[in-house]
Amino acid sequence: MKNYSVFDTHCDTLCRLADRDGTILKNEYHVDKERMMQYKAYTQIFACFISPEHYDNPKARFEKLYATYKEQDFSGITPILSLEGGEAIDSLEYVDYLADCGIKCIALTWNPVNKLAGGVNDDDTGLTPFGKDVIRRMEKHNILVDVSHLNDKSFYDVADFATRPIIATHSNSRTICKHRRNLTDDMFKIICESGGVAGLNMYPDFLSDSGNADVNAVMEHIRHFISLGGENAIGIGADFDGIPAVPDGLNGCGELYRIFERLEEEGVSAEVIEKISHANFERVFEGV
Repeated sequence: MKNYSVFDTHCDTLCRLADRDGTILKNEYHVDKERMMQYKAYTQIFACFISPEHYDNPKARFEKLYATYKEQDFSGITPILSLEGGEAIDSLEYVDYLADCGIKCIALTWNPVNKLAGGVNDDDTGLTPFGKDVIRRMEKHNILVDVSHLNDKSFYDVADFATRPIIATHSNSRTICKHRRNLTDDMFKIICESGGVAGLNMYPDFLSDSGNADVNAVMEHIRHFISLGGENAIGIGADFDGIPAVPDGLNGCGELYRIFERLEEEGVSAEVIEKISHANFERVFEGV
C-alpha cells in the first residue's frame, strides 16, 4: 500500500462522524486516518452532503458538517472540502462564504431538482439563470463544478457554460453500467476535452447492471474510459460512507490498493497507474 498515493474526490464520512460517533483517526466506517496513512500519500475530499431530510434548514446542516470537519485531526493526510447539493446557496454572497470555508468543488444538486439545476431524478430542468450566476461566482473563487448528480440536460448546460475543467467526482461509465448516475461516452469525452476528470465510484449498482461487483467490475470501467482516450481523465471518487454496499474485496479506503495492483498485473504502466490513483485529480485541483 505504501507504494501508492491516492487522491479520492468523494466520501461522506463527515456525515457519519457528525450523526453517529467516532473520529477520523480510527472508526468503523469506510474511511479513517489509520488506513489512509498506510499509503505513500493520501488526499481525501470530504463532502458536506445536504441530504433531503435537511432541506428545511440546509445552512444549519452545512454548519454542523463544517464544525465536524474543523474538529478532526487530519495531520499526515491532505483534506479538502466539497459541497454536495446547493440547497443552502440562496445568494452569491453565500458562495463567497463557502469559499472562505475552504470549499473547492460544489455539486449543484443531489438527485432532486433545486433552484440551481436539475438532478438525476428530474428529466426536464436544466441549469437555471441563478445556477449560471452561481457558477460564475464559483469560478471567481476557483471552485470547480461537480456534475456527478446532474441530469443530462443540466450536464450539457454546464458543459456549454463553464470555463473551468469539469469534474465528476463520483461517476462511472453508462456504457458499462446503464445507471442514470453514470456518464455517457459523450459526456466523458466532454470532461476529457475540458481538462477535467471523472472519479470511479465504488457503489456496486453503479459498477454493474447486476448490482454485483468486485475489482474486476472497476477494471471494466477503467478499460472503457481508457479506450475513449481518457487516461488523463480517470481518478478515484469512491463514495465511501455514502453507499450502502461496496464491491467484494474493496471494503473501504484501506483496500483501494487492490485496484492499482490489478492495473499492474494487466501491464498498465506505472505512469498511467499514478495518473489514475492520484495525479489526474492533483493536476486539476492544483490548476485552480
